[in-house]
Amino acid sequence: MHDHQLIAPPAPPEEIFYKGSVQAGAGIIVPITNKALRVSLSGVYDTHLSGHYVLAPHIFAGLELEDAQLGNAVVNANYHTTMTMYNAGVKIGYYSYMQNDILFTYSLSAGPSLIIYGNAPNPAPKGGFREQTFFARPDLFAGYRVNDELRVGIDISVLILGYKFDPATTGIDQYVNGLYTPPKDISTLTTCLGLGFGLYWAVDEAKK
Repeated sequence: MHDHQLIAPPAPPEEIFYKGSVQAGAGIIVPITNKALRVSLSGVYDTHLSGHYVLAPHIFAGLELEDAQLGNAVVNANYHTTMTMYNAGVKIGYYSYMQNDILFTYSLSAGPSLIIYGNAPNPAPKGGFREQTFFARPDLFAGYRVNDELRVGIDISVLILGYKFDPATTGIDQYVNGLYTPPKDISTLTTCLGLGFGLYWAVDEAKK
């Protein structure tokens, strides 16, 4: 008879934890609702930056800043209005295992939002065309491991504003008349899809 030796399976890699992280991204933004917004303005850019503290394994919270812009980028357009959204809020999220080659993070940010219009067809009131509202931003990031701390990958988000866009406010309606039906097509909140590249940088490795 032959002696059979049992071979133990390899031990799983030790899980890595960090006390904090920084996440950033940049890309394009596309209006989803309302219809009046879609026929008036298109996406220009979307950038965001956030810093987090790890509250518990895989759970983080922090602050996020976002700068996103819609506009009419057609060279021969009759108007060149821009709609810039400045958002600042709290963020909470979940991240997957740092020892894996692919890292996933799922997060939600929310807070106040300031909307500023530029180059509007109508004369601007004192202080300009400004709107104050709130925002919420669910986000999904999938990043590939560059080293123990850094992940680079794709960032997908949805920006939700508690604001109903109306082309008549700035005078854009005179150029898109007939492309939407008020009040039906201005009755929904403003939402935009963001798609771009992002990075996740973990800092201050925690000892287990």
